[in-house]
Amino acid sequence: MRGFAPLSRLAAVIGALMVIMFSRSLSAACAGFIAGLICLLLNEGGRRAIKAGAAGLAVCAATAIIDPLFSHRGMTILLFVNDRPYTLESMLYGLELGLSLSGAGVWLTVLRGLVNEREMLGIFGRFSPKLAMTISMTLGFIPRLIRKSRRIREAQRGAGLFSGDSPSGRLEEVSAVFTACMAWSAEAAAGAAQSMNARGFGTHRVTFSDRRTLRLKDYLFISIVLLLTISGLVLSALGGATEFFPRVSFGRYEMAMAAVYMAECILPIIILAKERLRWTLCTARG
Repeated sequence: MRGFAPLSRLAAVIGALMVIMFSRSLSAACAGFIAGLICLLLNEGGRRAIKAGAAGLAVCAATAIIDPLFSHRGMTILLFVNDRPYTLESMLYGLELGLSLSGAGVWLTVLRGLVNEREMLGIFGRFSPKLAMTISMTLGFIPRLIRKSRRIREAQRGAGLFSGDSPSGRLEEVSAVFTACMAWSAEAAAGAAQSMNARGFGTHRVTFSDRRTLRLKDYLFISIVLLLTISGLVLSALGGATEFFPRVSFGRYEMAMAAVYMAECILPIIILAKERLRWTLCTARG
């Protein structure tokens, strides 16, 4: 979606997240999770999509297994655990919760690949420079912290430190890596604060120079995303949510809401697929 303005890319992801977060629909949660994986596959490759899909499925399995152990509502009893019913309805409720959490995580990963720190700073900087700076630094800090911890762990193992596989040895290794990462992050934060103070950040009015202004296709894209998001939320509120208790039943408008949501998710998929095909099939001409 590089041909669209950063605000259009942000709107596509926020629209998908809104329906996942504010609707209790099993079909919509499943569609959002699958669509997010497809967008991640088209934008960042198969390895990243496989990792995100495996992590999401692990979360779904965990919530589907654990929820019936605490919630015993439902009429379809599968088995008894310590004389307490393990119901199908509670398991499906946990599955829906896992799909919602996994789908939100996948779409946030997609957002990280579509909108970088500078573009995020440009979007929010006009309204709240401090908020924009916080979001931009957070999006940039998390991957740097992960890479730094990996380097520290590899360096320690290469030096022969913490080579034991016992639980105490692993705990000591994790503690050492965590301490080193926290020291590095504190030094980096202090350096960034000094650099910002030296440049006079926050002492005068911020000016902007944006070369990625909204064009006609951006206005049309944002309008379509906004319309589909509002339609999905309205249908969900009118009866598009899944009823899990006492028996599982789909809402009156759940299929319509799921269709609207799938149409919203297909928009970025089509754009990303078109860009991937253009990059793969088109050759440079001298």
